[in-house]
Amino acid sequence: MNGPSCPVLVLDGGLGTTLEGPPYNVKFSSSTPLWSSHLLIDSPETLLAAQSAFVGAGADVVLTATYQASFDGFKATLCRPEEDPLKAVGTDSNEETIRDRPKSNYLQTAKSKMLLAVYIAREAFGLGNDTGENPHHGRAKLVALSLGAYGACMTPSQEYTGIYQPECFLRPGVLEIWHLLRMLVFQDHWPVWNEIDLVAFETIPLQLEISAVRSAMATSNASGALKGVHPKPWYVSCVFPNDDMTLPDSTPIYDVVEAMLANDTMVVQGKNWGRPTPWGIGINCTKVSRLAPLIGAFENAIKRIEGEGRLSLQDKHEGSSKRLQGSPHSKWPWLVLCPDGTKNEEYNTSTQAWEVKPDGKDESVRSWDEEIFEIVERTRQKGLWPGILVGGCCRTSPDDIRKLRMRIDKLE
Repeated sequence: MNGPSCPVLVLDGGLGTTLEGPPYNVKFSSSTPLWSSHLLIDSPETLLAAQSAFVGAGADVVLTATYQASFDGFKATLCRPEEDPLKAVGTDSNEETIRDRPKSNYLQTAKSKMLLAVYIAREAFGLGNDTGENPHHGRAKLVALSLGAYGACMTPSQEYTGIYQPECFLRPGVLEIWHLLRMLVFQDHWPVWNEIDLVAFETIPLQLEISAVRSAMATSNASGALKGVHPKPWYVSCVFPNDDMTLPDSTPIYDVVEAMLANDTMVVQGKNWGRPTPWGIGINCTKVSRLAPLIGAFENAIKRIEGEGRLSLQDKHEGSSKRLQGSPHSKWPWLVLCPDGTKNEEYNTSTQAWEVKPDGKDESVRSWDEEIFEIVERTRQKGLWPGILVGGCCRTSPDDIRKLRMRIDKLE
């Protein structure tokens, strides 16, 4: 059992890369801009089988197959080139104008498939329990809504570079509205919203986008309050592809954490709202070798912001799972760790393939699960974080999660 001072929950692994390997052998390319979300259209049973494998391996939390799901992605997949029923999502700064436009068939399909992803993730817990590999007795069984960065939905993807269209930087509110419209697909459908336990904004490469996510959540929460819809716990995890411990846009760690946690306000529907604070913050799609120094830098940044009296208190989420509450002795957010499982490989966004680095040397001879567990154990012993959510990103398989689960279960 996990110690009461800092519980540890196990997240699933890399869904897309798992689907590319046996026994699924799915082929992704520029013709499938939705990537793993494409299976929501043509093979939901394959998606269910892969997510059930992670549950059978011992995952407490399963991410929905919506990381790269976007309206533009569904449009590119479902519409003929001559069809252009709507302008690209995110090019209008007026939310009501966008929502009042006539709906096309592809928009209705996009919404229904996104909602389907939540039900598939929930169903995976039922099937995963039947595998007999690692029964979920006493496990959390939580569904996390996966929402990738704007760049994750570009072709080719740009979440590792943060090189977005100029309008994202020049026109106020573009990124905020883009994230908000996708969130509202789920929040406006109560039966699905009730199946979601937390919301995950993943692989954010820009300081500007972190702020946009918080603003989108403020508007989403204000909209939900008018309808009697309770907000969900949510987290923001960023990608750190370089050795200098900065975001792809060169933002240093202190500024990253400040954007995530510092208290500030914004105007929503004519009223001042404190921008909501994420339940968790962290790191994903980053090499394991970079985790320890990054965690230390995160901790130093929070201590500094806390010392300055600018650390925003955690929001209360009525009806949320008790398994997400963590230690009552810490006012910090949960720590989220989802490193990739590569050794000497890098993803080339141009060729859309994993390539071996020129030196051909592995960064460590130890197994992925051993390295991650050691980092979790050391971090947990500091007593700073109320809880840790740990799993894997690219190239982490159900077998990797199974081995990590076995180690986590031995924590006292």
